[in-house]
Amino acid sequence: MISTALVAQTDSTKFNLTSKRGFYYFPEKGDWSLSISATPFLDYIGNIIGNKTVNNHYEDSYGHRYTHSYNDMQNSPEFAFTAQNPGTIYFKYFNRDNRAYRVKLLFGYSHKKDKLGSGDEEPHDISLTQKALAIGLTVGQEFYRPIKSRIRGYYGYEVGVSYMPFVGSTYSPSNINVTGNVKYENSFMPSLSYEEKGGNTFGINGAGILGAEWFFAPKISLGGEFGLGFKYAKQNERTYSTDINKVVVDSGGSRFNFEPYASGDLILHIYF
Repeated sequence: MISTALVAQTDSTKFNLTSKRGFYYFPEKGDWSLSISATPFLDYIGNIIGNKTVNNHYEDSYGHRYTHSYNDMQNSPEFAFTAQNPGTIYFKYFNRDNRAYRVKLLFGYSHKKDKLGSGDEEPHDISLTQKALAIGLTVGQEFYRPIKSRIRGYYGYEVGVSYMPFVGSTYSPSNINVTGNVKYENSFMPSLSYEEKGGNTFGINGAGILGAEWFFAPKISLGGEFGLGFKYAKQNERTYSTDINKVVVDSGGSRFNFEPYASGDLILHIYF
């Protein structure tokens, strides 16, 4: 009797909840899941209300004035995973009713080409192109425990790697905030053309995780999690090149942190 009572208290199916149509709420052994970070989509909805346009005015060494107008990549309403705001997709497999393996994929890509004003009456072919990629892979395991009614908690661990683009301002006098590799082309004055690349960051991380899910429908939930672990990151050098010279504008570096962190994501889980 005692052993039966203890099992009942730790059983992940403790609440045995079913819908009015008889569907069981929680995932079971053999189930898979496809989960996605809802944050980019919430940003999309929020930024429709408050879109932000940025105007950069700058002058080159020859005295020509330029205007670079663009929607802020962080705040513009984009319904996509970008390098500035990458999204996360989760895959899970339940090898027991209360235990699952998981794989987490982070991805974001951006390619943007802006036509710039020449400052003259005649138009010229002047453009600024940005390319950036953010990608990551994390694997781990989760152990589930019932909390209350449709709410389940879980704990576990994960390890992963990531590759993130450079974020900062350009080395040239224009001093534009950019993400990733940049190529400035000026057909009117080719000597002003340049390219900046590099400065990407490779990271390794490992953490213990603690999270919770609320099942608002059978085998469909919203959740979030918190972690405590280490992060090691190494940034490579970034160079600025023209037709006549090439300079290193950032020699890179490395850092190691051990700290708590929140994923910052509201995650939609669908089990099948």
